[in-house]
Amino acid sequence: MKNISVLGSTGSIGVQTLEICRNLENLNIIGLTCNKNTTLLKKQIKEFQPDYYWSNKKNINIQNSKLKSPINIATDPNLDILVVATEGLSSLKPIIRSLEASKVIALANKESILCGAELIIEKLEMHSGKLIPLDSEPASVKGILSQTNKKPKKIIITASGGPFRGHKFNMLKHITPDNALNHPTWKMGKKISIDSATLMNKAFEVIECSILFNFPVDKIEVILNPTSNIHALVEFNDNSFIAASYPPDMKIPINEGLNYPEFKNNEIYCEFQKEKLNGSDFEPFKSSDYPVFELGLEYGKRRGSWLVALCGADQAAVELFLNKKIQFTDIPILIESVLKSHKEETDLNINSIYRIYQNTINNTYDLARV
Repeated sequence: MKNISVLGSTGSIGVQTLEICRNLENLNIIGLTCNKNTTLLKKQIKEFQPDYYWSNKKNINIQNSKLKSPINIATDPNLDILVVATEGLSSLKPIIRSLEASKVIALANKESILCGAELIIEKLEMHSGKLIPLDSEPASVKGILSQTNKKPKKIIITASGGPFRGHKFNMLKHITPDNALNHPTWKMGKKISIDSATLMNKAFEVIECSILFNFPVDKIEVILNPTSNIHALVEFNDNSFIAASYPPDMKIPINEGLNYPEFKNNEIYCEFQKEKLNGSDFEPFKSSDYPVFELGLEYGKRRGSWLVALCGADQAAVELFLNKKIQFTDIPILIESVLKSHKEETDLNINSIYRIYQNTINNTYDLARV
């Protein structure tokens, strides 16, 4: 029996995680947290009966479960796997503390690994904790690398192109939030759906793979796979390829994470012929068609405080667009304007990361004059 806690249980990834746990007798939920959706949290607690819960809405009282902070939930002695399914940086401290307690973390939160990269890698090296990515592309790369001892030469991650594939970015001025949220292949939360529409999400994934696998950014490529049935490929030094192929369903990588260290779906990894990259399932990825991707990669490669500022500016820009305060095509303009005023900081710690992130969010709102 594995004891699981889910930070962000009422969001898209959290709900799908609990759907898997509902059907697997070897997984036991001991902790659940949410931001504000206490109505759903109460239903989840009633069904799964965790020992502990947390909500940013403090005025709730639930029988048979104890209120416990996310940090204490993340470091509970009985915890086996911590699923992090929150947005933003709210879970960075629990992640750090959980790794210090040598826990296994199944991570679906890009901001934490991007902003806290140095701290997280340091904790992984100092303690026996593990970090399992749940995002389909880095999860697929990790799965591929687990299939062989061969040395990777190139990592290829795929992109569907989002809802506006084939459209010129400068023609998307009047796109509405509903248009941008309508992803052709994935069902996701609002923030990641907008990041997928702008392709900022793909820039984040390139940087995430570089961090997680200690791999040069310039050896990570992106290719379009409109059906989202191929999630990643790795080319090895002997010129062979292995691909990760499965339907666009987040439950598959989530299931992999929950079953760590036993990967249940080895059949999704297969040898791949290079010639197929020129076939009908793929299209060339022209980064110049996606200015937000290029912007994200440009600043993301700088790492450190630049990545923190990038995540903060993107968080605010997406919120502004969703609230109809700016247009879709304003997103890269606003982000770049904010980043140009960022003053690099070194020797980041948990407090400086939070400060830079929040200050950048505030600066982005100020620049948008709302």
